[in-house]
Amino acid sequence: MKSKKVVYCYDNEDDKAKESALEEFLFGSGAAVGKLLAKPEGDGAGIADLVRQAEAAADSDEDDGLLFVEDRMGLQDDDEQQQDDDDDEAGPGPGSMRLQQQEAAGKGRKRRAPAWVDAADEDVTVQVASAPRLRKLRQSKGQTELTGADYEAALRRQHCVLHPRTTWAMSAKQQRQSKQAGAAAADASAIDEFEEPDEETAEKLLMSGSGLLLGGGAAGGRGGLLAPGALELSRLRDANGASPSDAVVQALQFHPNGQLMLTAGFDKRLKLFQVDGLRNPLVQSLFLQDCPIHTAAFAAGGSKVVAAGRRPFYYIADLHTAQLERVVTPPSIHHQGQRQGSSGPQQTQQKHKKGGKKGGSSGAAGGRTGMKSCEAFAASSDPARPLLAFLGDGGHIGLVSLGSRRPVGSLKMNGSARAAVFSSDGNTLVTAGGDGVLYTWDLRSQRCLQQQRDEGAIDCTSLALSADSSYLATGGSSGVVNVYRRPAGLLSPVNFDDTDVAAAGFGVQPAAPAPLKALMNLTTSIDSLSFSHDSQMLLMGSRMKKDALRVVHLPSLTVFANWPTGRSPLQYVHCAAFSPHSGFLGVGNAKGRALLYRLHHYPEA
Repeated sequence: MKSKKVVYCYDNEDDKAKESALEEFLFGSGAAVGKLLAKPEGDGAGIADLVRQAEAAADSDEDDGLLFVEDRMGLQDDDEQQQDDDDDEAGPGPGSMRLQQQEAAGKGRKRRAPAWVDAADEDVTVQVASAPRLRKLRQSKGQTELTGADYEAALRRQHCVLHPRTTWAMSAKQQRQSKQAGAAAADASAIDEFEEPDEETAEKLLMSGSGLLLGGGAAGGRGGLLAPGALELSRLRDANGASPSDAVVQALQFHPNGQLMLTAGFDKRLKLFQVDGLRNPLVQSLFLQDCPIHTAAFAAGGSKVVAAGRRPFYYIADLHTAQLERVVTPPSIHHQGQRQGSSGPQQTQQKHKKGGKKGGSSGAAGGRTGMKSCEAFAASSDPARPLLAFLGDGGHIGLVSLGSRRPVGSLKMNGSARAAVFSSDGNTLVTAGGDGVLYTWDLRSQRCLQQQRDEGAIDCTSLALSADSSYLATGGSSGVVNVYRRPAGLLSPVNFDDTDVAAAGFGVQPAAPAPLKALMNLTTSIDSLSFSHDSQMLLMGSRMKKDALRVVHLPSLTVFANWPTGRSPLQYVHCAAFSPHSGFLGVGNAKGRALLYRLHHYPEA
């Protein structure tokens, strides 16, 4: 269809008059507009008529024939929302009067339906009982299918549970409304406590105790008691995705602030990553040229990193100054404890013969040169008294001060030393060896408080102590993990001047009771044991078998059955750890990857 050419006529006007009329039209003169809106030559409607027709078509809802429609309703709504927030903060005034005028003018305005509403969804039926991935959308076990609208609502609820909305993304008015709704719900619950429940409510309460067990206030159980059976988690980008390891990840640990992760391995590189779950950038990488790293850990409250390998020396990295220091173990690290009489309660102290050199000490006189390897050690997290416990040969455990780099004592076990762990306050050390005996040491007096045989274990390969020292987990070469409940007074100071205690032999207390449970879910040697910060979960793993990693629910002493699955890319797990607030779970495997998972039960990392 050809458009009709419109020619404007100016009767008896010269060029100067036309230019003047055009200027008045452009710069806002009503007389010039009337002239320029004159009727064109020939048949047809004037421009004023065309404008009126366009306005009438815009007001009507019949816009099916239009190819493009400019919808300014949303912009106007945003302006009104911003004006609402400004008026609420400023109080009554001219702005609120203008808001009332706008509301009065917009009462009769008809809003359009959202573009994502599809009328065909009402005829859709989704089977949620047959698909395993859709069963979580059901509100009851007897529900087998959902309509399109209910299915969409269920998906939205599930998305809000997995990805809760952050407060910074809400406007000021929405934040006030959310606080008012929470306060109203709290008041209603407080009032309901004093009201006598009806028969139906009481019956439902007696049939299910999940609300009492999982109660977490308004958060719906997030951060409260963890439910057994299924672990809700999602996989994030690899923690070392910015710089994967070229060898096995031997060590993995989170910084006490929860923002950094340490990885180390046989590629001789010590790496620190900022863990945010999205990019996980590399913060720092240190190369130890002469030391393939077997063990690495944070120490001194997270201000230092200790790394060691199968060498007679170890490295200390200061995170504040970014300096790397190499420390050689002193020759007397094995024998200082024997001179102080700090051996185990059943160990007979032996007098060392004097060496050939005159005035030589017992440590150096026998021709010994200290520890052959520093690959096995435990680091104390107490910043006031940072200590390192190196596991040596013959059951010797050397204690080294991280501040002076000098030995401060030595402990002696009857069997070989295989594992050690410090308590959270740094005053107690628990060790285990190849004979399956557990030792509890008081580091202030450097004496043994208790000996206990690990029930059913031939030897002990791994140890873990909960943050509150209430649980102790031991792992053996057969894959059995024993969980013990620690007595409340076991870690308290002991008065060795007491005659009854002295008669028992260096403060030895009666043997601990049998374990709470022996977990036999793994069949190979246990290499990794770690507790969550609230002592609700225990992580156990073995590097000898593929995908050998399990998470234990401690209150019920059961293993979570839904993870790991056959599709979890764990491979051969060499190390694993929880973050300080258990929001993240890190897993290091033989392919040089540090897998990262988000545990949704815990709001913080």
